[in-house]
Amino acid sequence: MSDQDWSEESSQYFIDYAAYFVPDRAVQLDTLCALIPARRDPFHVVELCCGEGLLARAILERYPSSCLHGYDGSSTMLEKARTGLQPFSERVTLHEFDLAAAGWRSFPWPVQAVVSSLAIHHLDGQQKRELYRDLYRLIDPGGALIIADLIQPAHPLGTRVAARAWDEAVRQTAAARDGNEAAFEVFQRDRWNIFRYPDPMDKPSGLYEQLRWLEAAGFSAVDVYWLKAGHALYGGWKTE
Repeated sequence: MSDQDWSEESSQYFIDYAAYFVPDRAVQLDTLCALIPARRDPFHVVELCCGEGLLARAILERYPSSCLHGYDGSSTMLEKARTGLQPFSERVTLHEFDLAAAGWRSFPWPVQAVVSSLAIHHLDGQQKRELYRDLYRLIDPGGALIIADLIQPAHPLGTRVAARAWDEAVRQTAAARDGNEAAFEVFQRDRWNIFRYPDPMDKPSGLYEQLRWLEAAGFSAVDVYWLKAGHALYGGWKTE
């Protein structure tokens, strides 16, 4: 996303509330980590829009031979990630970038996996297609692209179901974490549910069409691994 779309204030807001607003966040992180085609010898993982570094930390803890290269457009997020990932400093590099730009799309090391969580929906359909093509070129044979993101339901009734399910997921998380619905009230007040309150900054694409774009880019074994409340985890593999 560009700086015009996302402010440093937005970054801090997301850091404060993501634990409530992201459905089954721990499940998503664990599932995404499990899909990384790890190797015993050192291997490189690129995370697009690494945020405060929660996924990066999960990957580094799970795979001691991994090297993580995190990219984000927010200095607030990168500073938070730099602090949180200090125990892994020898295996981490962090970079500021613009997801929509093309200048960052080359790496000096072989890439075993590219991962991204809650970021690619800020690109429009054509930008997503171009990104998937570029990432296929950059990933080594045997590697994978794994994405966790918002997706656009194909039918208005599906959008209503996703909106209702997202509300309920946040309500349940707030009650479980705090014993009250204060975080859910913030979620409602700030109209965070894009299926109920569309925002021009968010450009989610349909899941089916994104799977087709991944296949068109060259990925095989394209699949969906998790789906809830308009959020999905999907990806594909670059064969040997």
